[in-house]
Formats: sequence, C-alpha cells, structure tokens
Amino acid sequence: MHPPTKPAPASPYPRVAFAPCYGLVLAGGQGQRYGGYKQFAQLAGRPILIHSIRAFERCRQIMGLVVVAPPRRLAVVRHMLSIHRVRRLLDVVAGGGTRADSVRAGLSVLPEQGFVAVHDAARPLIHAGMLVRGFRLCRKRGAATFGYPVTDTLKRISGRNVLATVDRRDLLAVQTPQFFSLDLLRRAHAAARRARLQVNDDCELVERLGVHPIWIPGPRTNIKLTTPDDLIVMQALT
Repeated sequence: MHPPTKPAPASPYPRVAFAPCYGLVLAGGQGQRYGGYKQFAQLAGRPILIHSIRAFERCRQIMGLVVVAPPRRLAVVRHMLSIHRVRRLLDVVAGGGTRADSVRAGLSVLPEQGFVAVHDAARPLIHAGMLVRGFRLCRKRGAATFGYPVTDTLKRISGRNVLATVDRRDLLAVQTPQFFSLDLLRRAHAAARRARLQVNDDCELVERLGVHPIWIPGPRTNIKLTTPDDLIVMQALT
C-alpha cells in the first residue's frame, strides 16, 4: 500500500485559468526629451505608434487593444488609427499626469478578467512573437517582462564626480511589453495609489505585492525612442 501523497506546496504566484488577452499601448507622453510628440515621429513611412500597434494586430491572441493618448491629441490619434485600419481597437483614452495615471486610465476600459500586455508606444520594434511568448509565461506566473542583463560598466556619481562602481551581476535592463493578469495589475495600482507611490515601472508595483515577475530575454533591438539619435538607429534596423 502506497503512503498518501503530500499535497503540492502552494505557489506564491497567482495562477489564472484561460482568459482572453488584451493590449494596452501607452502613447500619452509629450516627449520632452525628444523635443515633441515622439509617438508621431515617422519611421519607414509610418508613425512610431502604428509600428507598435502592428505587433498587437498581428498577434492572434489579442482580443482587443486600448491606446492611451495625449489629452489634446485624442482626435488626432483616433484619425490616425482609422487611416491605418487598426481593427482590434477597443478605445482611445486620455493619458494622465504620470505613467501610472495613464495605465489606470487604460485599465478602466478593459474587461475585469484576462491578461494584458502593457507596452510603451516609443518601442516600435517589437513583434507578435514576443507577445505570444510573454502571455504564455504570464499565465504561469501572473507577471512577466522582457529585459536583458546589463553588460555596461555602471558607476555611481555625484554631479560630475564618479564615486564608485556598481556590481552589475544581478542587474537587468527592463523593457516593455510587460504582462500581467488584469486582476493583479489592478490590485497593484490600487495599493500604490493608497500609499501615494510614484513609480515608472508596473513590475515594481506587483513586486510590492510579493509577486516576482519572470523575465524574458529581450532583443536588444527593442530600443526606446528617447532622443533623435535613437530614431537614426531604428531607421537602420528597419
């Protein structure tokens, strides 16, 4: 007679049954460092925003897409998406004063259940395969992000003075898209709002709930448009 089997230990990560997947593309910034609305900059004959959205349009798992736009450019963005025949658009909503405000605005029009890929429109070189892989891992862990290990030597500074070298062995340069169960991401944002926390990364919010996102090796070509020099690099990669 076999001894009774012990139950498997409870996982610290939230597991969600099969549910639909959505996209949340953040294009609400004013591009102060770029010198204007960088999400409208032209790359290979199309706006940066459209390049980002194309990956979501080509991913069969995506049931719908929400775009967060600058409050004064809502009509411009809606017209742009219409011209480029974006088919899976659920809504275009106005961004807020912070990135977290913009994410919450997007979440407010998404369904209660499912998964979401949060992506910065200023990273236009993603592809549908990245979304497929991210959602697959997110279903197992509740949260996932693309990134790559830091390879540059890092220094801690004060003004123009170099103070010390930072150990880079356990450091990751994080990218978007980032993937979450909708319930988890909403709980994380609600907790951050109650605590009046200001962060620039959604993964940090779920980390504060005790959830450790799994990281996915991301392509180094998934760069973010921050300065005009970045656009030159992107043009060379397209």
